[in-house]
Amino acid sequence: MEDTVSPTNEQSIKQRNWVLLLVFGLFLNIIVSFTSDLGLDTHVHMARDSSLAESEEATLPWGHTRPLDPMASNPEYSPSLDFGWYHFLPDSENNVHLLGFSLMCVLMIFTILIFKIYGSIEHGITVSAIVAIHPTFIFATGRAFPEVIVAIFTILLIIGLLIYEKWKSWIGILSSATISGLSMGLILFVKGINPWYCLVVIFLILLWHSADKIEKFNEFTRSPSFAFKIGSVGTLIGLFFVVIISDSGTFYTVKSETLRFTGALLVASIDVILIYTLFGMILWPIIGSSLRKIKKINSHEIAGLVGFISVITTAIIFYIAALWTYESKLWDADWPWMMWTMGNNGRYISMLMVPIFFVIYRIHQNDSSTVTPLIAKEKRISLILGICLIIPLSLLTAIHGQTMWTDDAALILSENMDDGEDFLFVHDATLGMHYLYTFHTEIDDVQIREITGHWRDPNSEWEIELLSEEQWSNRGNLSGINWIVLSPGIEWENPPEE
Repeated sequence: MEDTVSPTNEQSIKQRNWVLLLVFGLFLNIIVSFTSDLGLDTHVHMARDSSLAESEEATLPWGHTRPLDPMASNPEYSPSLDFGWYHFLPDSENNVHLLGFSLMCVLMIFTILIFKIYGSIEHGITVSAIVAIHPTFIFATGRAFPEVIVAIFTILLIIGLLIYEKWKSWIGILSSATISGLSMGLILFVKGINPWYCLVVIFLILLWHSADKIEKFNEFTRSPSFAFKIGSVGTLIGLFFVVIISDSGTFYTVKSETLRFTGALLVASIDVILIYTLFGMILWPIIGSSLRKIKKINSHEIAGLVGFISVITTAIIFYIAALWTYESKLWDADWPWMMWTMGNNGRYISMLMVPIFFVIYRIHQNDSSTVTPLIAKEKRISLILGICLIIPLSLLTAIHGQTMWTDDAALILSENMDDGEDFLFVHDATLGMHYLYTFHTEIDDVQIREITGHWRDPNSEWEIELLSEEQWSNRGNLSGINWIVLSPGIEWENPPEE
């Protein structure tokens, strides 16, 4: 007699496999917490946080990462920032790593929770497992980047949007707009943007839900296709308006460097949509059928989710392109190779990973009177292939982590510098100021000892400036330099004789 596997046993085996994958992803996040140094931006945020403890102003003690002179730091130029990731960071590296891992655990729990509320816990475990092995989140866990906490707040925002579907009254509308708006405010706060802009989000959600209560507008408010179009086009119009009124900064370069921005916009679209979304999130095996079904759907809930995803995706692509354009001019970096250096900015789209899987699930549910599996049988082989392609990247991210040569240099300085001494760090303009702040984290009691770090680009004529003992315009004073740290590949051709 041939052995047979009942549907119940088959489902149990599949569920066990997803649980094992979830545990494996959790294990990778534990590993990366030990193997990876903190990210460059995290070092900058920690320096800002330490300044807040000292002076009650969140300035950068060794100067802004976007200095007035693109080749030199200036400790006297450091605008204060009222909002940002630094508010959430502990004061020690170990505690920051613990925070990064803890937030990843919360993200997994929230992912399971939203599917349990609106679907089933089995689907929540499936998506949570894919989230756990996602290279972007492993990357963010190890470096303590804010992508994980932003993803958590995005799930809260989605839950807020869905309140109206459960509570179709004016109180439900107000509750939905308030919870979603406050969640967006938290996202803006983490990203260093004025959280009061969330009032715009509250107004738009109120408008969207209110319009749905008017029957003649239902063909629009319940059409995911319309929501996608209005979300994308409306966001572009709003962003171009911001560009028009900007007279400096990131968005100003869109009009001052239009040709460069256009090229960056194309590359950013490929980076975000193809690499980090379709491939990185393993969506390519399952998204096709959802896109085919979406035109026939009549659902305010799904339309709202699709509209939200289109708004955020458009905004992220536009911002990344503008950032690449701005940073390339600020650092006078080689173009277009600068985009390769900054290519990991595509990871910002990770905030939409859970919402995208959730809307795919709801689309499948809407298409059938019965509970539809998130992953159809015919797509499982493709999904397994996608997971097999992602796991090597996840393993590499976790095991290799991130190490910095500046750690060793900072240790030498920490052990040998006297109180009140300054050092000069010579590094290429690209991320030069960010690397400078790794010293701020690694040198013991750097603020108590009143140690100041300065940065110069190799082509800044720093040798002449140093030997002249004169302070140059928009640059920090090098007359008190006692130590010099040269990046690999940079040599001091004519050092002074002792």
